[in-house]
Amino acid sequence: MISPSVFARAGSAAERFVRRWMPDPFVLVLSLTLVALVLGYLQVAGLTLDGGAASTLVTTWTGGFGNAEILKFGLQIILIVVTGEAIAASPPARRLLARLTSLPKTPAQALLLVTSFALVTGWLHWGFGLVSSALLAREVGRSLAARGVAVHYALLGTGAYTSMLLWHAGLTASAPLLMNTEKNFVSEVLGVSGAEAKVPLSQTILAPSNLIACAILALLVPPLIVAMHPKTGIVGIDGHDAPPLANDEASSSDDRAGFTPAEWLDKTRGLTFVTGALGLSFLVRHFRDKGFDLNHNVVNCAFLMLGMVLHRSPVAYARAISQSVRGVSGIVLQFPFYGGILEVMKHTGLSASIAHVFVEAASATTLPVFTFLASILTKSFVPSGAGEWAVEGPPMLEAARTLGVPYGKITMAVAYGNMLGNMYQPFWSLPLLGLMGLRARDIMGFCLVLFVVCLPVLGLALLL
Repeated sequence: MISPSVFARAGSAAERFVRRWMPDPFVLVLSLTLVALVLGYLQVAGLTLDGGAASTLVTTWTGGFGNAEILKFGLQIILIVVTGEAIAASPPARRLLARLTSLPKTPAQALLLVTSFALVTGWLHWGFGLVSSALLAREVGRSLAARGVAVHYALLGTGAYTSMLLWHAGLTASAPLLMNTEKNFVSEVLGVSGAEAKVPLSQTILAPSNLIACAILALLVPPLIVAMHPKTGIVGIDGHDAPPLANDEASSSDDRAGFTPAEWLDKTRGLTFVTGALGLSFLVRHFRDKGFDLNHNVVNCAFLMLGMVLHRSPVAYARAISQSVRGVSGIVLQFPFYGGILEVMKHTGLSASIAHVFVEAASATTLPVFTFLASILTKSFVPSGAGEWAVEGPPMLEAARTLGVPYGKITMAVAYGNMLGNMYQPFWSLPLLGLMGLRARDIMGFCLVLFVVCLPVLGLALLL
């Protein structure tokens, strides 16, 4: 039996290491850009000095900044984040958060609550899970501080960030949802169409092996977070610049004070409620006609409409969206660079080369595990789940077809590597960090411990 103090020492040591050596996420993406350009150049030109190849590579890189699919996906991601935070900032959600923040009396209870909440909500919807868990962690930290209870605020943030540990095995997983669509860019690469191109959710996120793996991690991770809580050197919320929770309660009085027709339209609930209800009625018909069939458009529609229904007026909802947009500034800044990296890896064949290294020694049994490891490596360059699937999915599915491995298992292998990679790649922590007033180096040390512990669990799930 491993003593909890071992994890506490490991977490503290990893935290000190990351604080010393991890740069800002924007510095990281610039460094990865240069690495990708150098590796891409070596891929196409070798060790020769070829000015034409270098010029073409730079053109390819900058072309990725305006890639329509990348920009479309970037907007989808922003919508998921801001609509998720808008729901979390709605009056019903704030009342629920207020009830939850009063429950924990000790640091251990607080960490268990935040982490369990993050894992469950992240599995249900990664955008809502990430945002609502950050808000819950922030308010729990404030509540405990007001009561004189010392809890490590960055570790609370780590617990909240575990919403991204199970997301690609959950209901809003990019790769499985894409493969559950009959026409998608991966099927076109494979040269298949129609029913043959569609991998049902029963073979991916709803497969028994995936559900069991998720359940194991949901039971394992919360006590591990608690075990990493240091006994000394605790930095509470007072040591961080945590912004206040968006609040439309304060504006509710003037929401009812308008007398002109324009003000009445701005502040009446009827418009948002009716429009949101119409949108939600589409979801009812969708699930009635197609069953539990999810894709990105369905998920975004659900959260956009639900947020409109939960807020008191169009102006209140617009204010919530306006406040939440500030939390995605890092995504707006970095996503074009990751689009450039994606283009370099795709057009130079670098992604296929990385995949080939792992597939070369694989068999039908071990290919999912090698794919999983390749996905962890690719995560360094392409943090987006959909972006990584675009890069890594086609060559891995080609290998799966050659070796007779089910597409669903390979899809989940890439998904596992992508979601576990969040524990060392800080890109998707940016909204959480903005909401909680933390820096990437504050939480990534603890995340590295989670990475080491969770890796064998997911690897074993792919072998079963």
